[in-house]
Amino acid sequence: MQRPFRLLSLAAAALSLWFLFVDPATNLQSGGKALLSGPLNSYSAWAMGVLMGLALAWLATADWSKLSAWILLQRGRLGLLILGALLASLLYALR
Repeated sequence: MQRPFRLLSLAAAALSLWFLFVDPATNLQSGGKALLSGPLNSYSAWAMGVLMGLALAWLATADWSKLSAWILLQRGRLGLLILGALLASLLYALR
């Protein structure tokens, strides 16, 4: 499970470096124009890329084999959490 997270963290680091060094005036065909509209947005995207890479590196160290046992122990709380999230999203949608 660590290999995909390592690959994703390297991709996040590469993307963050790309956002740091790209020219904001570059004409892109995709939705990247919003991220490159100014230098501040470029640096915030770089910071988000670094944070995403650190989060993926932290997730790679977790022991995922114990996750199913934890879910079985906490299934009542998780069910209530999911039900609460669904009801909150419904209330938010009806607002």
